Amino acid sequence: MSEDIDVFGDQDTTDFLEALVGLHGWAKGDTDLYILVCSPLAFQSTIDWAGRAIEVERHGHLFRFVHPWDVLVSKLQRLEEKDLHAFHLVINKTGHPTEDEFAQHLQLAVDLYRPRLEEEQVRGDMVENTRLLWQKIWGKDIDVRARIIRPAVERAEREYRELEPNLKTRLANLQPPKKKNG
Repeated sequence: MSEDIDVFGDQDTTDFLEALVGLHGWAKGDTDLYILVCSPLAFQSTIDWAGRAIEVERHGHLFRFVHPWDVLVSKLQRLEEKDLHAFHLVINKTGHPTEDEFAQHLQLAVDLYRPRLEEEQVRGDMVENTRLLWQKIWGKDIDVRARIIRPAVERAEREYRELEPNLKTRLANLQPPKKKNG
């Protein structure tokens, strides 16, 4: 629904990407659908978004196409009318995410619900945007803390408690590598 395609690379390729976009006339103002070279930090979604992305290598470059649900999470931070339209489009074409699927998916983005640092630009109120999304998409209210935030925090704490004793035991039993003869 946007007029742009966001791309980003590592720090070493940003200048190259910007030059390439400019050279081919793909920048904002040059064409109706333009390419916007972004910082990798600009894309904020679930903690595991990269694992769902489709990776394609062409001419020595790796292209990563983000899963639509992870794009929707990033749009939830702003939630303008065009973003709501994107939710409708994805759900109408695929039947997913369902209400339960997206609530579970948002648990993987629980850090986006934390208060922002004073120095950070505020993009939007995630709790309020999630409430609005539920009303507009699924026609009902949601208790964001009870359905998304609390389960995510409880799961993380439970997994940490389960990991901690096992990790301590494993670390205590580590043996140094054997030296090779010769």
